Amino acid sequence: MTIAAKDVAARYRKILDTCTPYVISYTANWPYLDMAPMGVEIPVERRYTATSLESRDVVNGLHHLDSFAFGPQEMLMPRWVLFDCGEFPGMVFGFGKRASELSPGVRVRYHVGDDDLDWDSRATRHRAGSKRASSVPTRDRFVPLSMWVAIPCVEPGAWFGHNLSSANLVLGDDALPGLGTLTKLLGMKCAKVRKQYGATQWDSTSLSIHLTLGELELLSAYTPAHTHEETFSYLLEVDDARLEAILSEGWQKPALDHDRLMNAEDSDAIRALHRELEAGARHQLIDVIRGEPNQMRLRKIP
Repeated sequence: MTIAAKDVAARYRKILDTCTPYVISYTANWPYLDMAPMGVEIPVERRYTATSLESRDVVNGLHHLDSFAFGPQEMLMPRWVLFDCGEFPGMVFGFGKRASELSPGVRVRYHVGDDDLDWDSRATRHRAGSKRASSVPTRDRFVPLSMWVAIPCVEPGAWFGHNLSSANLVLGDDALPGLGTLTKLLGMKCAKVRKQYGATQWDSTSLSIHLTLGELELLSAYTPAHTHEETFSYLLEVDDARLEAILSEGWQKPALDHDRLMNAEDSDAIRALHRELEAGARHQLIDVIRGEPNQMRLRKIP
């Protein structure tokens, strides 16, 4: 099924009509990726490898994007982590626009065209860790507005979702609802993911996106190996029919019965749930009730 042949919800159609998909991965990986996921072709000029200087502007943009989403959580990615774990062995998929298509305020947040001199310059210095000049005219520079970073696992068809971010926090009136969902959905199709593993915090604002794509089987509820101990790890079994249905106007997440409601800030309950998982019980996270605090709907897997 291709998106072109489907009645796509207006919010997703707007993204597809106004943004361009891109991918970053080492060239040896390219034959194993779908460069036209669901018929959405990634232009040749937007297929990058981080070993090439041509990717510098986009990579700098990724680190600015990361700061919007994860800076307040003190979980910024060092440049070497993104390269070693995502850009080289795995992939980064997302959507972006040329700098000239963005508002002045957004360009400033990305450190692109901060003033009129920069805007007209063909050799603007970056402030994202690179001291060398770019040969790309500033107005033509490609700015990533979303990213899904994925790392391949040894298990065939399995990938670990490392980072999901969108620039909606800084886009203001130009925000693109559904950008995170469409980015992860097409990113999984690009990587031909069958099993998607991941780790996130119980209070993550991205939980609704992950749960849109499928129920999350909990692999851990409490994870001291992570910087943030109250992180859970999960498995999402990819259902192609569901991914296609999600794009339709009016689609709603299936209503599933839960057998446990857990306070996302209840450390004792989180640890108790983890002990059950360690003892062999299987649980899914099926929904989040937003509030102060969030309430997690769980169900036991027989």
